[in-house]
Amino acid sequence: MIEAANSASKTKSQFKWFYKGLVIRRGHKRAIVAVGHRLLEVIFIVLHKKEPYKDPGIDYEALVVERNAPRWIQALQKFGYLSR
Repeated sequence: MIEAANSASKTKSQFKWFYKGLVIRRGHKRAIVAVGHRLLEVIFIVLHKKEPYKDPGIDYEALVVERNAPRWIQALQKFGYLSR
């Protein structure tokens, strides 16, 4: 869990900001243990509710649009709804 917490503290997720807030007051080791505890809480909730994990800091709708927009525009041009 400590290795997973250490990795999670380096990503762009809620765990990074949780770690950054704690490391100033508690130090690296205690902050990593706290992030590991938070990870266990999230894992328990995900398994208990049987729903996929969604990070509150990430806009998943914008990611889908960004990833698929070129394909959607190409399809609209193919069927004549947009001029080239």
